[in-house]
Amino acid sequence: MLSSQESQSPGSLSKTCQNCADSKVRCVRNGDDICNRCSRLGKECVDRKARRRFHGFQKDMKIRALESKLDELTRTRQTQSTSRSPNSPGSFDGVSDNDLVDRGDVIDQGLLNMEAAEVLLSTYKSQMIAHFPFVFIYPYETAQHLRREKPFLFLTILSTASFANMPLQRLLGNETKKFIASRMVLNGEVSLELLQGLLVFLAWSHYYTRPYRFTQFMQLAISLVIELRLDQPPQARTWKNGFQLKPDYSLTSQFADQPAWSFAEQRATAGCYYLASTIMVLLQKQFNFPLTPYIEDCCKSLYNAAESPYDKYILHLIQLQRIAERVDRLSMRHAIELGNPGSASELYVSALKGDLETFRSEFPAGFHEIPPLGMQFHATELFLYQLSLSTLDHHSHAQNISDHAFKEDLLLSALIAAESIVNIFISLPPGAEIASSNAEWTQLGFAVLVANKIIITASTMPGKGATFAQRKFSWPTTLEHLTIRIQALSSGKLDRNGDRDAFYWFSQRVSNFNEWFTRQSAMTEELVCQGMPQNPLPMATMPPPELFMQTGVDDFFQFPQDEVFNTAIDHMLGSWI
Repeated sequence: MLSSQESQSPGSLSKTCQNCADSKVRCVRNGDDICNRCSRLGKECVDRKARRRFHGFQKDMKIRALESKLDELTRTRQTQSTSRSPNSPGSFDGVSDNDLVDRGDVIDQGLLNMEAAEVLLSTYKSQMIAHFPFVFIYPYETAQHLRREKPFLFLTILSTASFANMPLQRLLGNETKKFIASRMVLNGEVSLELLQGLLVFLAWSHYYTRPYRFTQFMQLAISLVIELRLDQPPQARTWKNGFQLKPDYSLTSQFADQPAWSFAEQRATAGCYYLASTIMVLLQKQFNFPLTPYIEDCCKSLYNAAESPYDKYILHLIQLQRIAERVDRLSMRHAIELGNPGSASELYVSALKGDLETFRSEFPAGFHEIPPLGMQFHATELFLYQLSLSTLDHHSHAQNISDHAFKEDLLLSALIAAESIVNIFISLPPGAEIASSNAEWTQLGFAVLVANKIIITASTMPGKGATFAQRKFSWPTTLEHLTIRIQALSSGKLDRNGDRDAFYWFSQRVSNFNEWFTRQSAMTEELVCQGMPQNPLPMATMPPPELFMQTGVDDFFQFPQDEVFNTAIDHMLGSWI
């Protein structure tokens, strides 16, 4: 019979009684409380509880998935409600997670209005694109259009072109970093617009708050090129294309009607290579973004189409940078062989000189009138010819320098190239140099540093030493003029952190160069008057100047591999980017 508990919940009882279930026979009832079999056998008919029917693990898995989502949402809400300190590892330049939510753009925030934005866009088009032609703004692209269609590029252009108002520029630069953190790092967005904006940000990164973190942002730009597959033709197929999850999936169908990437995409790819390679060559910071035949084809395509007035010399910039990379591959271990007539290094350098002369002869007259191209050409020359500095140890001065006409020619060519870079910069209309890109400023600093070393060291050499000695009297005036030009660019204002603008620090570095040069010149003259041997200056007798950050200037001119010189370059130029 049924118990009271069982009668209250009939839905939990089985239709088969316990006796029939044990005997594994069918349990038949005619509406009575006892089944036919138990009635016939005279047994007590006991109902049994129904067992839970098994429907697999699908329901349990759904429950666990929902629980997991609830836990994740709870953790996210807790993280967003917790503000981070400015110096915490998870913050970005003192920006908390709450600052990374969409608060509207800089126009909505009231940092500037659309009229001012239109003026800044015009400044970018007229003054700045010529210094970095890889992100071109078409005439129909107004400030309103960019704000609506390309908000990140719009922001970086406003940040870059607002150099006349340094405090505003620093605020816009911080907004740019917040945008990068929110859209790229947190949300993982990938687009051509993000790449273009990053390139503009990197090309003039010296404008913004220190530290600049050029390397980290450069790697983000390279990752965008790779994710968008802009470093290869649209139809390029790899071994991964064979793994098709859907029968109707076809990579060919996606790009069959696209013979090439757009000109904007090709410019961005070439610009990414140019920035990475320039810094790699000058500061020895390695980026895994080599020049490929496809990138060269993109430059030729831009040259032939000439959609932008600046597309004509993108090809030449990349060609010069390719030569600079070839020089970079000539390691210092081989560079010290330049003093050996007929050595492989000497032949290699001669071939590179021939490439530069061919470039000069084939390029239309007046290429110096295009400042970025002229500085790039002379910077490539300087990077090649300064290899001869590695042979200026104290042994070669007394014994072999008179026999090394080839090396002397390289030294003189290096000095001429360095002076040409400075002269191009000084010859610009007053104030025009403020729009120079970060690469151009780095080239200028490298030229001044190398010229200082050449003039001081080579002026004591036999042979052509008199030619270098003549520069000793005019070079301080050149540096002083350069310092005045750069100081005129500084606004004298402070940002919210109490920091000065980049041009103040640039002028301080050039002034330090000049002070160091004056001290070394005086030391040289004193040694000559005393009739001492014209060996390299005994730098150990001099206190290490602040210019070289206590790097051991006593050995500055005596290491064949010039490790101290490389350290000085990193200290002096590394903070510029």
